[in-house]
Amino acid sequence: MVISIFWTINGILYIPELFNWQWYTATTNMITLCYNLIDAPLVFLTLYYAYGKKIFLYMILAFVVFETIIIAWKGFNNSSDNIIIGIGSLACLVLSFWVLTKYFIKVVHTDAETALVFVFAGFMFYYGLFAVVYRYNYLVHSEIQKPYVLLINWTAICLATGLISFGFWKYAHTEYLEERY
Repeated sequence: MVISIFWTINGILYIPELFNWQWYTATTNMITLCYNLIDAPLVFLTLYYAYGKKIFLYMILAFVVFETIIIAWKGFNNSSDNIIIGIGSLACLVLSFWVLTKYFIKVVHTDAETALVFVFAGFMFYYGLFAVVYRYNYLVHSEIQKPYVLLINWTAICLATGLISFGFWKYAHTEYLEERY
């Protein structure tokens, strides 16, 4: 459910840009700022539900405190957003790499674990390509490069969503369905 919420919000954020709706350009900055505040905590929440370790709840709390400090210091604007996005994306990329490493070390894999591998491989792909997007969209911003950056970002989102969806379709099963059949 958390993963569905994550990608739904992400899709809602980007669909108006795809169609270049004018009403969206006036609200895009505020929507983006708010989404970026919940981006990394949603990934941490996914990890908590997947592994049940309290450390991920503490990470959510720590990240919210971090965001609060950055916003108090820089204000609720693009300057603070750049820092929050950079640190959050790096944390999500590292944690996704950790999950995949943990999976490959284990010899026997359940279908639920395999589904999670697809989820975190999608996150790795998304946050890995986001490193390119981050550099050219936030650090070295250029209107000439913007269409290319958007193409890379949309491609990353679509491929990550496809990878995660395949993992759910192929490997995610509920106990009820398994017991019934």
